[in-house]
Amino acid sequence: MSGQEKQMESKMPKERAMREISVEGCQVLGKGGNGAVYRLDDETIVKVYFSNRHSPERINRSRETTKRAFVNGIPTMIAFDMVKVGENYGVVYEMINAKPLGQEICEHPDKIDEYSNLIADTLLNIHHIEFEKGTLPDSKERLRKEVIATRDAGFYKPEEAARVMKLIDGIPDRNTFIHQDFHPGNLMLQNGEIMLIDVDDSGLGHPIIDLAAMHLVYVTAAKTSYKLTAMGLTKDQFARVWNNILKRYFHTDDENKIKEINRVIEGYAMISLIKGVATSPNVKNWIRKPVVAIYKKKFFKMIDTLYPIPEL
Repeated sequence: MSGQEKQMESKMPKERAMREISVEGCQVLGKGGNGAVYRLDDETIVKVYFSNRHSPERINRSRETTKRAFVNGIPTMIAFDMVKVGENYGVVYEMINAKPLGQEICEHPDKIDEYSNLIADTLLNIHHIEFEKGTLPDSKERLRKEVIATRDAGFYKPEEAARVMKLIDGIPDRNTFIHQDFHPGNLMLQNGEIMLIDVDDSGLGHPIIDLAAMHLVYVTAAKTSYKLTAMGLTKDQFARVWNNILKRYFHTDDENKIKEINRVIEGYAMISLIKGVATSPNVKNWIRKPVVAIYKKKFFKMIDTLYPIPEL
């Protein structure tokens, strides 16, 4: 390096070292598959990502997604710096006077219907917020990648994958915001309003994709001890919240209509459910094939009767 180059380098601004923090003794606000959320003080929280699933680059992209969502009117918190937390990384957010919605439901079970309606109203609101095309990922493309992953793992024949791709292609294109992980573990209650604390998987698309992702938590995963422990809600509470959400969201008390809506949503949810069982390292190999076979049989039996719900 020449003397001139060294002089120029010395004048360039140095990249600021990443701040390191500790969450020892901090209140745990929630845990999920991606990481855990801790309260640092009265005004800030930190989401700590599991390092084996999230690189610093991916976490930084998540922070940028949060900023874009906030600017476009999505009720999310303000993202600050990315930080180092032990061997993991995290993002610090502003979150004043907020409590996890799951905790609120557990502490005030008599308000479960009120909180269910609040979830539905927030969902309706964000599903009417338009983004510029390309601002966030296309959620249909994410579903296509799940089909490819399932096929490449050997659990879809080429003709089966083609049938699922046809179903995805039939979902109308939309530039509306969808969260894709909208459950009580990712929702905070702040001054009577819901704030989102995780928009990592957000994208643009048809609301049926969001509702299908919710079905995986409120109905399918709610039956597992993991979700009950992570969020504190019982299976019956999840079921009541989900039923209330559908009634509020679709403006109906008709049980037959709710039953059909549930059937259609479950059908689309099967795409991600099958992919999860087929590829997750947490599923034991001896049970993977028979479980996938059961889900596939159910899915392909109903695939030709699925449709994007007209009211959405």
